[in-house]
Amino acid sequence: MQVGVASVKPGAVLTADGRTGQKGGVLTIRHRRVKSALTKTGGFLSGFSHSLTPYWGCSYGSSCFYCYVAESQVQRFHADGQAWGEWVTAKINIGQVLEQELDRLARRGSRPRIYCSGSTDPFQPRLEPRYGLSGQCLEVLGRFPPALLVLQTRSPLVERYFELIAAIPTAVLNLTIETDDDSVRRKLTPSCATVERRLAVARAATARGIFTQISVSPALPHNPERFAGLIAGACRRVIVDDFFHGDGARGARSRRRGVPERLSRYGYPGWFGPDTTRRLMAALIERMGEERVGYSRAGFNRGVTDTA
Repeated sequence: MQVGVASVKPGAVLTADGRTGQKGGVLTIRHRRVKSALTKTGGFLSGFSHSLTPYWGCSYGSSCFYCYVAESQVQRFHADGQAWGEWVTAKINIGQVLEQELDRLARRGSRPRIYCSGSTDPFQPRLEPRYGLSGQCLEVLGRFPPALLVLQTRSPLVERYFELIAAIPTAVLNLTIETDDDSVRRKLTPSCATVERRLAVARAATARGIFTQISVSPALPHNPERFAGLIAGACRRVIVDDFFHGDGARGARSRRRGVPERLSRYGYPGWFGPDTTRRLMAALIERMGEERVGYSRAGFNRGVTDTA
């Protein structure tokens, strides 16, 4: 499977339906040639040696209203005065640079543990079809298999790359699905694919032999029993998180992002709290077993250790 780079001019703008438009539209695209592809990491990603980020910025933007990256250094240093979700920088040479770095590591007998990615969706549907940067990285990783590769996405576009992912024996697909209720999805994360579409991707990946985890992170309003039943039949493992433990600040960051107000505005005032996932966790453990269910940072890192 060969992945190329589409011709999109720097400074071009994508309109709401994904076509290129004139400057002043919805999404400004910038190009950057980078000197490095892998970034040494730690903290929440303590189970990994490096992160891999094919794009700076994310076209899902404010649709993920709780996203902590909007307050991160990525936004501060690369936004050029634009709001989160209004810009993306494509690292147009990342595939070549990644190959050089992995070749050097291989010559030293080192195999990295890679997380892709903590600050963007590598398969965002308005960028990846045009640039194919994540696909190029997967091709390279197939030639230099890492000790671990975790792909974090909410995009069904990842399905296009199942062949490449399945060829990497240490690859894990982490697919974000925050609720079982598509009416909740339409109100709170309207730019994201439907719940059923993402569940279908998880089932298809599992059927292909790809180690697939569903990330209920953060948990949005849901029916615990129904949601657990849907998840149990779609993946090998599940990670659950909430707005308190998941934001790294006991809910303070979520409050700054206006999460309680957003939930209340759409009729879910009781869903901002540290105990909102208790019933879901119990239902998942009952169906899947404790070893296949993780909670927040500790559960995520335990799953990474168990997988590798």
